[in-house]
Amino acid sequence: MRKLKRFDVDTIFIDNQIVQTMHCLRLAWSYFPFFWEIQCGHSRTSPMQAFNDDKIFKSVITKCWNWEQKHYKGEDPEGERNKFHENRLRQSLKLYSGVQSVSNFRPTAAKLIYEKFGGDGVIWDMSCGWGGRLLGFLSSSNTKHYIGTEPSSKTYKGLLQMSEEFSYISKKIDIYKQGSEEYLPDKSSLDLCFTSPPYFDTEKYSDEPTQSYIKYPTQDEWVNGFLRKTIENCYYGLKEGGYMLYNIANTPKYKFIEEQTVKISKELGFAQEDTLQLTLSSVMGAGYKYEPIFVFKK
Repeated sequence: MRKLKRFDVDTIFIDNQIVQTMHCLRLAWSYFPFFWEIQCGHSRTSPMQAFNDDKIFKSVITKCWNWEQKHYKGEDPEGERNKFHENRLRQSLKLYSGVQSVSNFRPTAAKLIYEKFGGDGVIWDMSCGWGGRLLGFLSSSNTKHYIGTEPSSKTYKGLLQMSEEFSYISKKIDIYKQGSEEYLPDKSSLDLCFTSPPYFDTEKYSDEPTQSYIKYPTQDEWVNGFLRKTIENCYYGLKEGGYMLYNIANTPKYKFIEEQTVKISKELGFAQEDTLQLTLSSVMGAGYKYEPIFVFKK
């Protein structure tokens, strides 16, 4: 946490792109060890299922070893080519064919957004998720009050543990176990609404009836019952001049997500000021991809 507090966010903000770093990412994941078990996208296999399948896991080990041999070409004075790196094995497990893992928002990227758009520091994270944005809040220089909504019972428990263990930082944290479409903040009380919500049913965090993909099982129901209602609540809660930032992207199956987010936000009175580009992890040396962060102002 000390390193995250000292981190200079200007070093990762280049030409409207937010460069990824790994600061505090392991710390965030440590509160949610069950994330390995979650099926993501339309993959049939979670990383934990792959780990427990001897045939798949042997193939993962081989793939990881071959990557190490290919990556460390030429001179290798430290003998890195012949070392088996556990972190690379975990990454290989997530990226094996037919396996997909959930992702976490980078704490340094969250810190940047809070310090650039957070105003006087009252924040609503509409879909808390895996704690990356909460860690960013705790490390930011201007943040005072974090309001979070998270309907998953196990994730909610991890968020509470995180907030309790960092209570010495003396910032106010309120986390509610409910969906963002149900939470109505106090009128004109927020400086920033910022999140990365579920992409319809792309990531099935749990099978509880509170999950948006279960409550709103069709595209129209999800757009109007979850997405629109959440944006309405943001507009109600934000101060004049406050910001709403949405990290949300289309998927191969659902091409409507970005368009509907922008369309609804403008219909409800927001002005779109900008679109930032969030760098995602590279895939085994295949280069980087990007997701948009839409910047709206009330």
